[in-house]
Amino acid sequence: MRSMVYSELELIRKLRNRIAHHEPIFQRNLATDFQKIHDLIAVRCPITAAWMLQNQGAQALISNKPV
Repeated sequence: MRSMVYSELELIRKLRNRIAHHEPIFQRNLATDFQKIHDLIAVRCPITAAWMLQNQGAQALISNKPV
C-alpha cells in the first residue's frame, strides 16, 4: 500500500511540476490524473475526497477538452 501511494504521489508531483513550469499537458489523460488525485485524497480522508468532488471545477474543463 505504501509503495503504491508513493508511486502515485510521484506521478502527481511530476504533473504539478509540468503545470508550474507552463509545460504542455494536453496529451495526458487528465481524467485519469484527476482520478488518481481523488483516490489518494480518499486514502487519507474520505470526507475530504467527497468535499473535493463537490467543490471542484476541473472535470467540466477536462470533459470539454478539444480532441
